[in-house]
Amino acid sequence: MINLFKFLVKNGAVFVFLILQAFCFWMVVTFNETHRTIFLHNSVLVTGGVQEKITNFYDYWSLYHLSDSLAEENAQLMRQLLVSYTKERGYENREGAAPDSLDIFPAKIIYNSITNRNNNLLINRGLSHGIDKGMGVTDGLNGLVGITSECSEHYCRVLSILHTQSSISAKIKNRGYFGSLVWRTLNPHLLHLESIPIHATFEVGDTVVTSGYSIVFPENLPIGTIESKELSQGSNFFQVDVRLFNDLSKAKYVYVISDPQNEEKRQLIKPFMYE
Repeated sequence: MINLFKFLVKNGAVFVFLILQAFCFWMVVTFNETHRTIFLHNSVLVTGGVQEKITNFYDYWSLYHLSDSLAEENAQLMRQLLVSYTKERGYENREGAAPDSLDIFPAKIIYNSITNRNNNLLINRGLSHGIDKGMGVTDGLNGLVGITSECSEHYCRVLSILHTQSSISAKIKNRGYFGSLVWRTLNPHLLHLESIPIHATFEVGDTVVTSGYSIVFPENLPIGTIESKELSQGSNFFQVDVRLFNDLSKAKYVYVISDPQNEEKRQLIKPFMYE
């Protein structure tokens, strides 16, 4: 207490000066119209700028939750589109309703590679979110990303379509011919569609989509367009280059497709997979 008193006595002149300055400033602003206008104008500029920065700061931190919310909504819309397409095609169950067992889970890519010979991704969803190995991963309705290979409680590794072991059943839209979509080069934008027979009729520019002959991806998900085709001498199959719709180097949010009936299908086709 004594120290505080000594401090006030020692610096009393400074405090008195500041108080008088503040009082004078208040009187000038209060009783002078011109000065009050200038003060209010500058106050708005200063407080507005500070408030804008504070708002931008909070908006930045809220973007993560907003992105998650939008991704969840997009997943629901994607699911509705798939169900709607199924109904239009007439694929109905015995009760006359379209099969709506597909689940769509949004996820965020937290690791991605496209420059290796065998590329993988890591997403921030795992077993605790309902995701398991063997599920298809898409870039919305813009293209394919890969297939889940290993999952922990909160994360899952995805075998990229830019991987030598990746093989996706795909077909040429409106043509009916199907084959295996594989990655044979180091170009992250081009894949090869194999096993298209010599008698097949199709053109450069045709669209390639998922065939539906798979327990991973539903039918007609977009993949890319045919960039070139070549028939080697003595071969019974075309060499077809497919340019992807999506750019995996820019992929940020993805969607995992889950079909609860996949395990039952897998058990039935397992004996024929290696014949």
